[in-house]
Amino acid sequence: MSSGSDNELQHLLNHPLLHPVRLAVALYLLPREGAYLSDIAKALGITFGNLRYHLDAMAQHGYIEEKVVFRDRPRKLIRLTPKGAEELRKIMSLLKRYLEAQERGGSVES
Repeated sequence: MSSGSDNELQHLLNHPLLHPVRLAVALYLLPREGAYLSDIAKALGITFGNLRYHLDAMAQHGYIEEKVVFRDRPRKLIRLTPKGAEELRKIMSLLKRYLEAQERGGSVES
């Protein structure tokens, strides 16, 4: 593997969205205009506390935004930001390249 590929791999392995819960949240939000906290937790089968922890980390990096909306009661609407969508696409592209390279038995080319 080349040095550039090594740097990409290191970046990928340390990326905040690569955590399984954060990746699942981002993938869940990508095709939606937003989702309520409760819907995300239910869809992913995780607790509110666990989800809250990962949403806070995603918000810190600017990958999601939260908005309080009043529908029957105050609820948190979570949206993937353009930055979050772009980072998710980059991660998915890198993962695809690495999987394809693994199948070929070779290295990843830029």
